[in-house]
Amino acid sequence: MRTLIIGGGIGGLALAFRLVQGGTPPADITIVEAANRWGGLLQSSTQDGFLLEHGPDSIIRAKPAGVALWRDLGLESEFQATELGARRALIARGNRLLPVPDGLYLLAPGRIRPFLTSPLLSWRGKLRALGDLLIPRRSADAGEESLGAFVRRRLGREVLERIAQPLIGGIYTADPERLSLDAAMPQIAQWEREHRSLILAARARARATGAEEVAGARYGQFVTLRGGLHRVVDALLARLAGVDLRLGTRAGVMARHGGDWQIALSAGGPVVARRVALALPAWAAADLLAPVAARLADDLAAIPYAGSAILTLAFAPGTIPPLPAAAGFVVPASEGRTVLATTFMSTKYAGRAPAGHTLLRVFLGGALQPEALKLDDADLTRRALADLRDLLGIAAPPTLARLDRWPRSMAQFHLGHRARVARIRAAEAAHTGLALIGNGYEGVGIPDVIAQADAVATRWRNPQQQVETG
Repeated sequence: MRTLIIGGGIGGLALAFRLVQGGTPPADITIVEAANRWGGLLQSSTQDGFLLEHGPDSIIRAKPAGVALWRDLGLESEFQATELGARRALIARGNRLLPVPDGLYLLAPGRIRPFLTSPLLSWRGKLRALGDLLIPRRSADAGEESLGAFVRRRLGREVLERIAQPLIGGIYTADPERLSLDAAMPQIAQWEREHRSLILAARARARATGAEEVAGARYGQFVTLRGGLHRVVDALLARLAGVDLRLGTRAGVMARHGGDWQIALSAGGPVVARRVALALPAWAAADLLAPVAARLADDLAAIPYAGSAILTLAFAPGTIPPLPAAAGFVVPASEGRTVLATTFMSTKYAGRAPAGHTLLRVFLGGALQPEALKLDDADLTRRALADLRDLLGIAAPPTLARLDRWPRSMAQFHLGHRARVARIRAAEAAHTGLALIGNGYEGVGIPDVIAQADAVATRWRNPQQQVETG
């Protein structure tokens, strides 16, 4: 039973590993990747003593599929948590960087005093947010709501613009007015249903889980690997000996013949397989499926994606002011800056920069600033450095500057996303031997994609659970 996996990012490689782990002969698996490297967005490199991440830099422990895979690959001893002194986030306000109030969990304060004394909001904004304690819960049959509408209704406009939008934007690079609350943050919607008030819910969580769990962006929950996240890719490839691995190979026309799939490839001739996994962005999967599953392809193509860019900068000792004690900062869209967020990598994780040097990762673009990605590298870098001069006092030129662009890389969970994904999953199940894996479905993070790969491997080990349609 030949298995073809199209896409050599974390989803495709994790699926192959789980299949081999479950007893599938490696010789029965083919993985094709259009690029000339494995790993998709997971890329790490070293330069001049710096450890650089060109895509994601960590995963969150709260979603167990990621750390479970790392442990199964023998990488547990290499886990690296955020440094204790960096476990908080800052938000830009004017030319200042202000801390997220202690006890804030996602959108709501679990502690009232730090929230009331925070300079992030006006007194009018704070009093409006406390109105959450009095506002009734929304009717269960009121229909789907955007994150923006939800936060305005419960906590007010200032909390949305100055806190919620930049923090959530740091995860989804999304427009909160279009982001589906149910798809992106269902736990917050559940809070309102169960506790009526978000503040009461956050306080209950604070009492139950302790201060670190509810602090800011929960930086204590984030973990990376010594040596960079690409070590996961290297470890997966080392476990796939005997698998037919093909780089620089693009999948083309798909066809169905009886119970088999036939897929044209740009090199090596067509492949006939009983099982095909499209470990790709939804728009790329749509292009392949259009000839054989038009309705499914239409739903896949309707999932929007935003682009982003990461500017990595290094500075020599003594050339810039000391960084604040934090993992980094986010910038509200209302500030009108080019920079979306910046991570202090030399502070966040040990061993990322030579002693005394500073390493930053600056995030640009996203759904709210697509025009930034139309700038050439020099202009985009110049604008980012101008923002860092205002916010961090950096006037010295960097000793290292690298810009990585990721077009159409971040799925946007707009209103209607959950219903669309339900249709996609139903259509996927109706096509025997087809699997869809990617950040356009149940979640945008690395653990979300790994969890999908795990689920496909489990399903394919129990083929009697699939529906044969002919």
